[in-house]
Amino acid sequence: MRMRTVALTAVVVASIVETACTGASSSSPSTSPASAPLTFDKVDVGGYRLAYECIGDGEPTIIAEAGYDAAGMGAFAGVLQDLAATTRVCTYDRAGIGNSDPRPKTPGFTSEDQADELQTMLATAGIQPPYVLLAHSYGGFIARLFAADHRDEVAGLILIESSHEDEIAPYRQYYGSSPDGDWVDGGSLLDIDATGRALRTRARDFDAMPLIVIRAERYDDVLSPALWRRTQADLATLSSDSIEVEALGSGHFVVDDNPPVVVSAAEAMVEAARAGAGLASCAEIFGAVGARCLQG
Repeated sequence: MRMRTVALTAVVVASIVETACTGASSSSPSTSPASAPLTFDKVDVGGYRLAYECIGDGEPTIIAEAGYDAAGMGAFAGVLQDLAATTRVCTYDRAGIGNSDPRPKTPGFTSEDQADELQTMLATAGIQPPYVLLAHSYGGFIARLFAADHRDEVAGLILIESSHEDEIAPYRQYYGSSPDGDWVDGGSLLDIDATGRALRTRARDFDAMPLIVIRAERYDDVLSPALWRRTQADLATLSSDSIEVEALGSGHFVVDDNPPVVVSAAEAMVEAARAGAGLASCAEIFGAVGARCLQG
């Protein structure tokens, strides 16, 4: 939920792209923050369609999950080519965002429902596991719940400045009765309390699933920096094979501020999955990029 103004700007850009592509069939051109145009396809996930794109080859497939109410396919445009040099990488627009169709009004809608939409999209599009989930900010909620439901399909989890269930109550207290206190993603009002309960009861223990938590060096939010440091460190406790690393010189949007850290994390995760082994040490993975190891 961090940096609402920047996120909403991304939505405006995505809306322009969607308008330009209205009525286009699959593999229609889309613009992004990167100079090279992206292509996308759409699949039905229950009466509405999600737009996605995949580039590169190999296993496991990296699934990139964007942050809160942001342009999904555009959010990772700056690193897609680098990731695709290692393995296949897919990214998508959640319902109501970018090139995807709006979602019908759904009372009680949660991040777990979005994880189910992702699973339906992957199955319908024929994007086979194993997956490495690469999630930014609010996308961490979806990635964790997806991994909880499909453990046998997930080879690893990378959380970049991920949201945390312990932030839900402080956000509500900070915003009070203001509409800014609502969690609305892609035009759908989230039942964020139900999402928090699901995270606490079902997505707190991933055994030895490889996990990398990337924290920014600079805090870009309205909540307490101490809370942010605590929640990021807590995420690294969700697996016995985990690393927490600080991306130097970076704010919340690490993909834009320090992309080599994100690429190094993905390469290490893919290498571990292919070898059927645990993660290398933090120093081995991030020693050559602008990062500071905090755990692991």
